[in-house]
Amino acid sequence: MIIQIAGTSGSGKSHLMRSFMKWAEEEGIPKEVNYIADSVAEKGKRGSPIGYKFGTKPKPFAHNVFVVGAYESPTGGCDTIKSISQVFAVVEGHHKQGVHVLFEGLFCMNQTRGPALAAELGKKLVVLQLTTPLATCIASINSRRADRGEGELANKKNTTDNYNRCTNYCNQMRNAGARVIRVSRDEALDKILELLEASP
Repeated sequence: MIIQIAGTSGSGKSHLMRSFMKWAEEEGIPKEVNYIADSVAEKGKRGSPIGYKFGTKPKPFAHNVFVVGAYESPTGGCDTIKSISQVFAVVEGHHKQGVHVLFEGLFCMNQTRGPALAAELGKKLVVLQLTTPLATCIASINSRRADRGEGELANKKNTTDNYNRCTNYCNQMRNAGARVIRVSRDEALDKILELLEASP
């Protein structure tokens, strides 16, 4: 199964992924960090993670789970990866190996690659559409900006546009055959665990 988290900036996508990773670590599920190969060769050392593989035993997951992207900084996810084609290559590659895949990112709401993958996989691709209100998203962005010593968001157009883009993307994914589930960010972790047939 592939689970994509969809939402605008500040909706809770990265927080949700970190919550899943924290849950997995607290459950004692082994974690393996995968690094971007070209950054290793370039710098002579490990570069940014391209993802994290959880689970080398049958329980609590029937299969291993691969979380795509880097979560070493406050903002992370697939937006840390060089190109959208690389993101979808990682997603599809691990899925073909029989591994569950979790991924999120603004750029992953790609109007071409997403529906194409949904048309191929059907209900094996699940989109969790976070229902976080736009005002809450903007408040979350401003909180992050304050932590960095920056002022409040002056231009809210990009956030508003991405909020609407998320709705359009989820409609396209549903029409292409994916299963789309609307869920609050407080309920989302339990829904992921339910989908992965894990015990919360």
